[in-house]
This record gives sequence, structure tokens and C-alpha cells, in this order.
Amino acid sequence: MNLPDLTVTDVRQHVYCPRIPYYRYTLPLERPVTAKMDLGREEHESTSAKESRRTLKAYGIKEGERRFGVDLYSRHLRLRGKLDMVIFTRYELIPVEYKMTSGVGLHHKYQLAAYAMLAEHTFSCTVSRSFVYLTPEKRAVEVPITAAMRERVRRVLRELRRAVWNERLPAPTPHRGRCTGCEYRRFCGDVLAGGA
Repeated sequence: MNLPDLTVTDVRQHVYCPRIPYYRYTLPLERPVTAKMDLGREEHESTSAKESRRTLKAYGIKEGERRFGVDLYSRHLRLRGKLDMVIFTRYELIPVEYKMTSGVGLHHKYQLAAYAMLAEHTFSCTVSRSFVYLTPEKRAVEVPITAAMRERVRRVLRELRRAVWNERLPAPTPHRGRCTGCEYRRFCGDVLAGGA
């Protein structure tokens, strides 16, 4: 099997539930699109338009240049992604992701760590922090980027490639509440039957 480059979305989904990106790469199906996914896409577009008119006060920054929808790629990591916003200040580069949620999950933090790694590669700099902008609350939450997070991202990439290459179904998330709205739920017979 010829494995394609992975995406930052794969990293986020693998941390959320390792089966989601596994199914995406191994099932010969169009990815089901849920109403929640459509709503999230619309919210992202709306937030980008509003952000371009706001100051950087929500991030505690006085001056900086914003770029939206920034494509990032690392040949070394074989990883790509499109970041919602990057803030360039005189001293640092800060990745920002918009989320239509009221809290920051572990999967969001590792998504930002993956974006930080791509931004470091693309712009030849070190990223020490990032933000999740919670759109329902109109509030930015700072997420520090650490060496341990970078290593976890590398481990996620290795685990995902190994699972897809060996066509070995990963264990599902232990958080069963996440399965309710999952677009791949019907493929997890062991979870639905109460196993795994």
C-alpha cells in the first residue's frame, strides 16, 4: 500500500479516536459528511470574516499581522494542513484554530502542536504558544507548545502509518460518548455490541 501524506486533521482525529483516520485511509468509501461537519465549516468561514475586522485584544497582543487559511507542509514529517489563522508579531509566530465548542480538548491541543511543527518548518522559527478561539464564547485560550507535545505528534504519525500499512484496526476511544455522533459509528460493530 502506498501511504499518502498525512494531515493535521488526522492527528487531531487519532487523538480523539484512532479509528477515525484509520477508516478514512482503509475503507474504499467516500467519507460520510454529517450535519455537524457542515455547520463547523460554515462557522469557520464566518469566524474568519469577523476576525479580519477585530483587533488582537482577545489574544493579549497589541500589534501583529494576521494571515488566514495558511497552507503548511513538511516533507520531513510527510504532513500537511491548513491553519485557520497565523499571527505574526515582531517576536513570534502564533498559530490559531477556531473551534465551535466551549472547551479545549486534548485532541485540539495536539492539532495545534502539529500546526506549530509545520509552521516552524515553513517559516524557520520556533513556536512556543498557540491559541484556540472558542467561537460560541468569543474567547481565546492559550495552549503552550512543548517538546513533549511535539514528540506525541511524531508518535501519533508513526502509530497511524503503522495501523494503515498493516491494516490493523486500532482500539476505539475509551470515551464512548464520542461514538454517538461519529460518521463511522456503523463500522464499529464491537463497540456497538458492547465489546472492545
